[in-house]
Amino acid sequence: MRKTALFLSLCVFISAIAGCGAQKQETPETVTEVVEETVESGDTKTITDMRGKEVEIPQDPERVAILDKGFLVQTMRALGVTDRICATGGLITEAGDPEERDSLYLFPEIMELPIIGYPTDAVDFETLAGANPDLVILRNSEYIKDSEITADAISKIEEDLGLPLVVINGPGCYEEPSLEQQYEGIRVLGQVFGKEERAQEITAYMQEQVAMVQERTAEIPEEDRPSVMYIGLRNDDGVGVVWGDNFGDAKFAGEYANIRNVYEEPSRSTMSAEQILTLDPEVMILCTNSVRPNPDILNTDPAYENLRGVSAVKNGRVTSIGLLTWWGDFRLEFPTILLIAAKSAYPEQFQDIEVGKWLNEYHRELYQVTEEEAQRLKEIQQLDWMDSRGF
Repeated sequence: MRKTALFLSLCVFISAIAGCGAQKQETPETVTEVVEETVESGDTKTITDMRGKEVEIPQDPERVAILDKGFLVQTMRALGVTDRICATGGLITEAGDPEERDSLYLFPEIMELPIIGYPTDAVDFETLAGANPDLVILRNSEYIKDSEITADAISKIEEDLGLPLVVINGPGCYEEPSLEQQYEGIRVLGQVFGKEERAQEITAYMQEQVAMVQERTAEIPEEDRPSVMYIGLRNDDGVGVVWGDNFGDAKFAGEYANIRNVYEEPSRSTMSAEQILTLDPEVMILCTNSVRPNPDILNTDPAYENLRGVSAVKNGRVTSIGLLTWWGDFRLEFPTILLIAAKSAYPEQFQDIEVGKWLNEYHRELYQVTEEEAQRLKEIQQLDWMDSRGF
């Protein structure tokens, strides 16, 4: 698929790419069923990505450029193929020492790779071409799916650079998000890298954890369901960004953990202390977009003194999902998010599970890391608060 002549020709028209007009492309609103078997021919194979588009890719991709906020790196680490990544955009924006995050811990070599930008700002097509990939993978999300930058990037990668592009949609790309869309992304990547069996193992393991949460909370009557607020704390005039029902970090909470979200709108809203006090949640879950997602912050930081009258704070029912999402875009940690939410709301149903210990085992199974590495990963995710609390 990759020919020297093609790569040389890229340099001729890179300067023209910057001036090309963006052509808006529609993002599909329904998930396409994964083709169970790829179509193979010689050195290439054809798979169906999550746009429903058939894409001819190398039989065994060796140089893969990724546009990603964590899902691709986590999944490729779980599949054992991070060594294929030759360029990256999204996780880091410039060379240097970025904030420590779980994906960078799982694949530290990413810091040495060419940085190709991301559709929230711009994609660097010249650097992408110079990395000489034989495949590009884009992880799409609710934050970039309707962007002109995304449509322009898809068009230029496929048409101008002539590179095969596989698009993996997150659940937020669809009108009705579902966990099946999350599992499908894993299965498609399994097909891309010839790791179908491992992809099936990963999805089956995740489904087992989600089923455990669902089974333990399914029969809880409505009168026993506390009101729960998912909130990202701020340090400006708005005290917090609150995630509404089945939206952002609160996705799937009602369906799989029987959570009663105190903010019933399917959106997010910046709220003042007065608004939060009016809603008066019985449980608060600090989210990834918090200035510091540590449950103790509400009792120790004077900036949040006005929230100490909230029932959740008074009764010590504040927890956190740490740094497990990118503004509500779920990665491979969604079973962890659901379990934290479920135990926060219904501790009696999960007395036998210390989520901090469970999480280490989850990381060991998923990423094939040691106990020490699993613990460090938890610390980077800012979830070691669970250890001190025995949560």
